[in-house]
Amino acid sequence: LAKWIREHVTNARVLIITDRTELDEQIEKVFKGVNEDIYRTKSGADLIATLNTTKPWLMCSLIHKFGGKEEGEEVGDIPGYIKELQRALPPGFIAKGNLFAFVDECHRTQSGDLHEAMKTILPNAVFIGFTGTPLLKADKKRSIEVFGRYIHTYKFDEAVKDKVVLDLRYEARDID
Repeated sequence: LAKWIREHVTNARVLIITDRTELDEQIEKVFKGVNEDIYRTKSGADLIATLNTTKPWLMCSLIHKFGGKEEGEEVGDIPGYIKELQRALPPGFIAKGNLFAFVDECHRTQSGDLHEAMKTILPNAVFIGFTGTPLLKADKKRSIEVFGRYIHTYKFDEAVKDKVVLDLRYEARDID
């Protein structure tokens, strides 16, 4: 999808957001494995500085950097942070290019206060949420409210039929 966007959208930029360092590293390796340079932001300030330029076209970052924190740090007062962030942004700041934000693990951290911080920093971005985790009924409603309707779904039984995953079997037992 990132490659298609780059080839078909003028001034396209893609920012991939996740919530764990291991996933951020994995995303970097996947893109480098297909000879695509991807830039991993180093901090919240680096994220803003990178968005404020026209290059690189492909970036990845942790959601926590929108809260001015690193993974594992307590995020704290998001509404206060958003106000502080708006004051601290460079004058006339707007993320450069036609920005598409791919939000990995969108059923988790990315749909709450930190999502609001992302939308504040990236008001013109197109947000596309991804998850490989089956959503609970309560999560489905929230995910649709945050990201909009599904572009595509791939159900567990379809993956079993395609032999991508093994079928899950569950036997209920009482164990002391």
